[in-house]
Amino acid sequence: MIRLSKIIYYVLAWLFGISLFTQVFLAGLAVFDNGDWSMHKSFIHYFEFVPIGMIVFALIGRMGWRRAVLSALLYVCIIFQYISVNLDTRAIAAIHPVTALLMLWATLTIIRRSNPWKPISG
Repeated sequence: MIRLSKIIYYVLAWLFGISLFTQVFLAGLAVFDNGDWSMHKSFIHYFEFVPIGMIVFALIGRMGWRRAVLSALLYVCIIFQYISVNLDTRAIAAIHPVTALLMLWATLTIIRRSNPWKPISG
């Protein structure tokens, strides 16, 4: 069960990372192509709860508190994204893309450190 949890965690991390790239692409499409933000706004609903699954599988897989905390950070960032996009204060709302970069960094860190097939070096 522990090994399977680590594999599921790794797959979820990849899915989340791919979803982030897609989300950034959809934002770029809205900015540079048609000004329609509807796809960017709705796509988040397909992957917003993936970090919660990652937290669960990090704990089941006994992957340590760092991976669970990084996964929780991803979910907190998603919550902040919802808040920041609806703020009237432009300086705070401008943090929205910065938070996306933070999520990308955390996701890449998780993927790099969580490969269940990586040989253990001693």
